[in-house]
Amino acid sequence: MKKIICFYLLTFMVVSQVSGQLQFFKNADFEKIADAHETIATVPFLAKVNLLPEQMDTISTGELANLEKSEGESIQKAIYAWFLQKQEKGKLSVAIQAPLVSNARLEASGIDHKNYLAYSPTELARILGVDAVVMGYYETNQPKAWQQKNGDCEHKNEGTGLAVINFSIFNAEDGELLVKFRNGIAAQNESPNEEIIQALMKKVSKRMAYTKI
Repeated sequence: MKKIICFYLLTFMVVSQVSGQLQFFKNADFEKIADAHETIATVPFLAKVNLLPEQMDTISTGELANLEKSEGESIQKAIYAWFLQKQEKGKLSVAIQAPLVSNARLEASGIDHKNYLAYSPTELARILGVDAVVMGYYETNQPKAWQQKNGDCEHKNEGTGLAVINFSIFNAEDGELLVKFRNGIAAQNESPNEEIIQALMKKVSKRMAYTKI
């Protein structure tokens, strides 16, 4: 019980520190570089899942790894959906490659979530055949894949969840960092990753060179 209380206190402290705070970097030449871009792609995000001690007792190391893989792919799809939504409304200056295509090309080159950091953004972009690559890190204590697996059972966390995202876009030609932001959001445990990404991306859309306002 003491461990569980400590976990919730730590979660509350982290949520208080990161929720609403946005750390944002934008390359001074982003607009100029983006003018030459036609297609971008996002790779599965690296994900870290924080579970309660009692939940950790019911999951193996392999299952946790698969859970984190699922969360990373879910964020990839949610980001794609956000860009696609902008594209369909005529508010995106580039095309966004479908995750199905991106992941198939990565897999064909022997690249997955375990080793893709061994490749430079330029190498990944060449394999994907795009002008820029979206990649990053995602951390949550309310994994959606866990909730889908366990439904409303006792293993599901209660109350507010924490989602923290580190999001970067790299130029394919020279690997230059174009945009980087880190933000946290407190979300109710029933909030899907799509809603979390929508909330996070809304904060930076006006500063994205690809987005037509």
